[in-house]
Amino acid sequence: MLTILCHLAYIISLTLALYETEKLHNHQANADPFLIEIYWTTHDYNLHTVASLQVVTNPLATREFSPVHQQVFANLKQLNAEYTRYAVWFPYPKLAVAELDPPSGIFQCGNV
Repeated sequence: MLTILCHLAYIISLTLALYETEKLHNHQANADPFLIEIYWTTHDYNLHTVASLQVVTNPLATREFSPVHQQVFANLKQLNAEYTRYAVWFPYPKLAVAELDPPSGIFQCGNV
């Protein structure tokens, strides 16, 4: 009998919790929307931004393989970007990782 009463009390507490959650959700869904006013003619401070550029390595940007390499980098130079970053990354691992000599197994981090 005690087990049944405990189980019943548990079910009632869950039902009340779900009811309160649903009531709160319905209140928020039916609440009046916020009014946001934006004044584009006034500002608090001047924002200074600088354009940056990231050049990602790919076969068309390499000197030895690409017939358009010179034109690509000439166009990049014309952009006059102050902060340019050349990123070598994973899609072309043989372009990103320099392998000066094939691995011989003699050194393990001996040349680092």
